[in-house]
Amino acid sequence: MYTGQITMMDADNAFTGDIASLEFDFRFTGLPNTFKTKDSHPDFHLEARSPRGRAIRIGSAWEAKSRAGNKYLQLAINLPNQGQIRANAVQDEEAQAGTFRIIPMAMAEVA
Repeated sequence: MYTGQITMMDADNAFTGDIASLEFDFRFTGLPNTFKTKDSHPDFHLEARSPRGRAIRIGSAWEAKSRAGNKYLQLAINLPNQGQIRANAVQDEEAQAGTFRIIPMAMAEVA
């Protein structure tokens, strides 16, 4: 099980986030996908920093809307030796505007 949150940045259509479990704990950034040409392509690329400070792509995010019309993010995050985490990030009504809570969906099989 894991937990985390995302905070939207006002200026550049990007966001920062963190996700943690007993096995991992890291911060990441969501940057707009400037190469998106199809609806199926991700809206954002997720990047984290290596121990040496290098930007490493760790996944993707798509903007979505619930049946009730609420905006949320669908996340796919790749973890070494653990496979892919699928999660949704929903608006956290108890936090300030622009803050989303990460809700686990499922763990994919390690290839």
